[in-house]
Amino acid sequence: MRHVESIVQWPLVALPWRIRERMKTASVALVLCLNIGVDPPDVVKIQPCSRLECWIDPSSVSAPKAMELIGSNLQMQYERWQPRARYKKCHDPTVEDVKKLCTSLRRNAKGERILFHYNGHGVPKPTANGEIWVFNKTFTQYIPLSIFELINWMAAPSIYVYDCSNAGIIINSFQPFAEQHEHELEKALAAGTQPAGQLVSYKNCIHLAACAANEILPMNAQLPADLFTSCLTTPINIALKWYAMQEKLGMVPRIQSELIDKIPGKVNDRRTMMGELNWIFTAITDTIAWNTLPRELFQRLFRQDLLVASLFRNFLLAERILRSHDCTPVSLPALPPCHRHAMWKAWDLVVDLALQQLPDILEQQAAYRQLPFFEHQLTAFQVWLDSESESRTPPEQLPIVLQVLLSQVHRLRALELLARFLDLGPWAVNLALGVGIFPYVLKLLQSSTRELRPVLVFIWAKILAVDPSCQVDLVKEYKYFLTVLQDNSVSKQHRTLSAFVLASIVHNFLLGQTSALQGPLLSICLEQLNDSSWLLRQWLAICLGMLWQNFEKARWSGARDLAHEKLYVLLRDPIPEVRAAAVFALGTFISSVTDRSEGQANNIDRIIAITLLETVGEDMSPLVRLELAAALQWMVLLFESQFVTVYTAEHMNSQSSALVSCGGERSASITHGMPNAPPASYAQYTHSLERHAHVTIRRGVSSSSISNMASSSSMSGNSVGSASGSGGGGVGVAGNCSSNSGSTATTNAIPFQYIFTKLWQGIYNLGQDPFPTVAATAQKIIAHVRDTALCLITAKEATNATAAAGIGGSSGGRDQQKLNSSILSVSLPPSPNTRCNYLSASGESPPVGGAAVAVAAAAAAAAAAAAASSGNNRWSQKPRLSGSNEAQQRKLRTTSMSDETDGGAPTGSTAATAASSAVLGLAAGAHAADGSNSARSSGSETNHYADASNAKTQQLQPIVQTQFIPWAISYFTRPGKQRYSSAESGTEEEEGQQRWPVDRNSAELRKREYRYQRNEQIRRTARREQQEQRVQRLDAFSFVRKTQCTPSLVKLLPYEQQIAVAYKEKVLVYDFVRNLVHSYVTEAVPDGGGAQSVGSSTNSSGAVVGGGGGSNSGGGGSSGGGGSGRKISRLPATIFARVSSFELLNAQDVGLMLVAHDDGVIRVWQSTGGPQENSSGGSGEPQAITTSLISAWDAFPRTGYNSGCGGGAGSSGAGGSGSSASGSINSSYLQRLLKTDPLAAVGSSGAATTCISGPTAASGAAVAVAAAMASGSNSHSHSHSHSHSLGHSHYRTSTDIVTAWQQYCQHLVVGCEAYRFLRIWDVERELRLNDLPLGRRETSVRVLSPFVANKRWDLIVAGCADGSVRLFDKRCAPQDARIRVYREHTAPILHACLRANDTSLVTGCTAGKVNVLDLRASGTSGVFHQWEAGSDITAMASHQVADAIACGNASKICIYSLNGRTQSVLRSNEGFMGSKIGHPTCLSFHPYKVQLAVGFVDNTVAVYSPTPVL
Repeated sequence: MRHVESIVQWPLVALPWRIRERMKTASVALVLCLNIGVDPPDVVKIQPCSRLECWIDPSSVSAPKAMELIGSNLQMQYERWQPRARYKKCHDPTVEDVKKLCTSLRRNAKGERILFHYNGHGVPKPTANGEIWVFNKTFTQYIPLSIFELINWMAAPSIYVYDCSNAGIIINSFQPFAEQHEHELEKALAAGTQPAGQLVSYKNCIHLAACAANEILPMNAQLPADLFTSCLTTPINIALKWYAMQEKLGMVPRIQSELIDKIPGKVNDRRTMMGELNWIFTAITDTIAWNTLPRELFQRLFRQDLLVASLFRNFLLAERILRSHDCTPVSLPALPPCHRHAMWKAWDLVVDLALQQLPDILEQQAAYRQLPFFEHQLTAFQVWLDSESESRTPPEQLPIVLQVLLSQVHRLRALELLARFLDLGPWAVNLALGVGIFPYVLKLLQSSTRELRPVLVFIWAKILAVDPSCQVDLVKEYKYFLTVLQDNSVSKQHRTLSAFVLASIVHNFLLGQTSALQGPLLSICLEQLNDSSWLLRQWLAICLGMLWQNFEKARWSGARDLAHEKLYVLLRDPIPEVRAAAVFALGTFISSVTDRSEGQANNIDRIIAITLLETVGEDMSPLVRLELAAALQWMVLLFESQFVTVYTAEHMNSQSSALVSCGGERSASITHGMPNAPPASYAQYTHSLERHAHVTIRRGVSSSSISNMASSSSMSGNSVGSASGSGGGGVGVAGNCSSNSGSTATTNAIPFQYIFTKLWQGIYNLGQDPFPTVAATAQKIIAHVRDTALCLITAKEATNATAAAGIGGSSGGRDQQKLNSSILSVSLPPSPNTRCNYLSASGESPPVGGAAVAVAAAAAAAAAAAAASSGNNRWSQKPRLSGSNEAQQRKLRTTSMSDETDGGAPTGSTAATAASSAVLGLAAGAHAADGSNSARSSGSETNHYADASNAKTQQLQPIVQTQFIPWAISYFTRPGKQRYSSAESGTEEEEGQQRWPVDRNSAELRKREYRYQRNEQIRRTARREQQEQRVQRLDAFSFVRKTQCTPSLVKLLPYEQQIAVAYKEKVLVYDFVRNLVHSYVTEAVPDGGGAQSVGSSTNSSGAVVGGGGGSNSGGGGSSGGGGSGRKISRLPATIFARVSSFELLNAQDVGLMLVAHDDGVIRVWQSTGGPQENSSGGSGEPQAITTSLISAWDAFPRTGYNSGCGGGAGSSGAGGSGSSASGSINSSYLQRLLKTDPLAAVGSSGAATTCISGPTAASGAAVAVAAAMASGSNSHSHSHSHSHSLGHSHYRTSTDIVTAWQQYCQHLVVGCEAYRFLRIWDVERELRLNDLPLGRRETSVRVLSPFVANKRWDLIVAGCADGSVRLFDKRCAPQDARIRVYREHTAPILHACLRANDTSLVTGCTAGKVNVLDLRASGTSGVFHQWEAGSDITAMASHQVADAIACGNASKICIYSLNGRTQSVLRSNEGFMGSKIGHPTCLSFHPYKVQLAVGFVDNTVAVYSPTPVL
């Protein structure tokens, strides 16, 4: 199976990686307190001492000149990192100078960052109080400057650099100062003396200090005096000079300091030595920071501000150099120690290799050779990628890879390695985005290099799969991906990735949709829809669906290009994901137009909806059926009034049928058992319309061209147009004729009504889907229609009651009688936005059903009863309307079901409007469970059609949402590059396989290798025993076990010591070794819930020790939508029909269980976990096994199971005692109805509840609701017990399903006694392949020959009820597939088995005749051996390889050889010590071993093995 996982989004966590706010350092204050020529009093300098300031010796020139040169050099050094900043120098300043400088810079910088650089080499050390020193105007005194004042002038954001001794004191003092400052500002703000906008936070201020609080700066004469400043502003120069000083690091002849000053090149030119060294230094320091710092701190310091990032990179170098001189730089925020990081060794190697070239470059003008650093780091990254350790840490080379992207030489290799890294999973994408990959790869989209296109598309696909918000950044670059998509020279995998990227760009993004529509995206996608790559077809369809989703302009462009018709082809695609994508695209095509004033859009959408229903309505894949339900919901939302009309008509028809059933007659209905049919007693307190026997539905004027669709279609059983029977209680769709005239639907009424009736039937069938998720989804749509109808009905009831209350007392009875006896009409408007009269001129009202309104009492009493009904009725508690009362009243008027008139003001009194408002007041603000908003029309209330200006309504809110798109996107989120490489072959077979990464060290792979070796050993041993051809007696019990019921099917698992047994609706797997049993319990799928469940494991005593049915909230059928709605007791867990066949799928690996039931439903189960062997010999409690339903579908058309079986609401027979009469009810149909529709279960309880007299008119709605609840609970339990008693006979019924599983090609052949053909399903692709006709109308299939595992077989052998054995060849066309018919038997075939040699066929019939046929014989007979096994034979089996055929009857089980000779006999009571055996009901041989599994009528299952030779 393709989908052994839940169709949900792949779990991932998108970590924030975008910089919340980019900062820019706009101003720089350079404050130099040098006082050249005068040393500070608290510093004693050594001789010789370091004197260079900004690489200038102050003693070489005069003091004023030196001061200017130092200041200018410092500014130039900073300008290398931030050339656009505003620089202000302040030499030997006073306090006022500093204040003026800081305030002016803050005033100009506004909210941007300011850098304050302080050089205090000419003043005393900072004080313990956090004061730095400046001068007075005459330079006679040192004046302290408090940090508190400084930060007040600088404000925030700001960054401070302190190059002085004991600089750590300043940082230690800053934090209390900042907190005190904020506290004062908060107090001033609370007092009202400070504006709120001036509240400044200093928590994010950055400080860099040259040394700790108790340290002085180094005085080494070989180093500059401002060593900290040199490291921050000229890192390459100081790094090379410091390296040259380290003799222990030297690998080259000693380099003089003067040579280092002559290094050629510029910092920003990466082709030169200086440029490349700076480039490498940036990569190394980034790598050290990324591998050391927390992610958030790294983002803030190294990615938010270019100047701050450069300073902190250089700060890492300063830490390394200053720590070597017993000095510890300090920062705020503090950084962990980085001076011993391993990447510094790589930097030393780079410096050494560079300095080797320096003498030749300077002396001999030699060319500079690029350093191999990046190449080596890419190799290291590749080695990390090649390792498959599960515990490996993130690669430390990731920041270096980003820097390599700047190199044209290594760019392609770097991108390829980066793509491999991103393919490891979402965590890798988050790491790459966090390190800063985004701007690099975004800039590369402007490159025209063709070699980069595939890898860039891959990278962007991985990014968008994890973070879809990047679509905003790619809007301008969408043409890059369009170029890749239409380039046939690009591989299919990368074109698929390009389609995914384009789909992500336009997904729910109007700007992206507009830009892509202007480009040829629509035409490109349509041109490639028939590509051989299934993944490309899928994403082209999804891309189209996202392009016109909620974008009407794109929809009409697609309509002009016949896009919807071209998508029809994909509805029959062999790959289920492609079919689901096509359904999604057509669904968004329907929903993209909310203005329904034009008939063309309506016609197209109706055709699309009918095509969807007819093409994929019975698709094998639950994924496709779920998308179909999601697509049809848009028809319900857009044409709500029409579906309400169909629902109301069927609602009334069901009531009429129930009433007629009381008199012993049955009335026709659209679909018997239509959803939510109310209980029979419910009719006693419904609106007067439902108590009228003569109802006419009048068809409005419609210009729809779709009317030709159904003009030639038969309407029998499919339309409301079916006139009722003799009771006259049906609903006829006929011009203006009442149904009591007996006329059927006229021609002009068929087409329009046929469409919505057929769609409603399709939605209802989906609501009864065997897969719980599909059923729950469709039930929500059904509940939406039901609740909308009942909201309209409730409001209308109140309106009528209020209008009746305004009538005078004398004429009240007369007018009320006239109102009750009036002929009511139902309209069928062509579009949901059609305006019409709410009440026609003659006082007619639309059809209603729901709350009771007492009309027999006086006018005042009627008004009181209506008020009570509106407050207590269960339907009025949860209407699906939202918004104001006025909007909801407009909703009622605009969705009226009468469009006979073209205009006119609505007829109705103020009292009626007030009554409607009173009812709607209860519903104001109520929100449906699915979150839909029903109020979608606006405009003038008196106009028949909506005004053009008001045509554009708000976006429709879906009733249900599926996980198909998130799940499809997760294909690109998962790790594993092999999924993409599989598309390179281009073949459909290979590309149809979803391939996952193979970890050679994984435990799962080791388990599979073990299973492979075990399986091979079992097959080898079996072949050796069969080649010896020893005759062995099968009379030794190797396993015997009691079961709860008589087994109907038994099978031995080929590679496990287990046996599978089926009885009733269960399949159990018994373990020989552990003596445990795992049950696929019928309650595994909870009512209307999901597919997950917990199975049960039992010990040898049979007690259940684990598991039980799962639980999940159901669909809309049982909950009804709102949280405050009606209360209905929970139904029992789902009841399946009897198991008629089961197959073991993928038995050689992780097995699946395919179970076919009598009702035609096939379910595929997956078990995870497994019982653990207990150390106490099996007395302990085993581990529960989790069972999940991964697929379910109807093997044959559903109508075949319901026809002729009764079924549906009100078909239990008279008297209500349906528990004993099972002939008229299809138990499976009733069970599936019970699963999702409580009201239908109530209605199916029989005529006894139907004929109960309801409450009187004066008793109010509360009594009626109580009566309905009592009736519903009684009939609910009654129907449940009835369904338990059905379908459990040990003998096959008329709907028996037989199956044959072919593991080689993963095909399932299905036959049924109710159908005259064999159906072949491709289970792996979830596709119906062919229907092979049997050739005779009076015959049916009884048995199918099993296939040999892992061997190609094209022959299908079917044993029929007329005694014939028919051979089919799958390779032939269906009409020519039947190649031979053997008629050697006259009784129904009991067993047929084509042996593994492909030449002989073993058949047996219920009369006891056994034939061995030679398929190579040219005669009509071909009988090789023939004998009689007894006329009372009840079970038969034959081994496909060994010489053994088993036949069982009431007294014995005989084992024959192929020539008819008896090998052994197992009698019922053989010998004094012999075991007693009962009547065998089923036999089965092991696929390889000579072992026989037997099921007995006395609830026993046993396994016989050959007698061991002593």
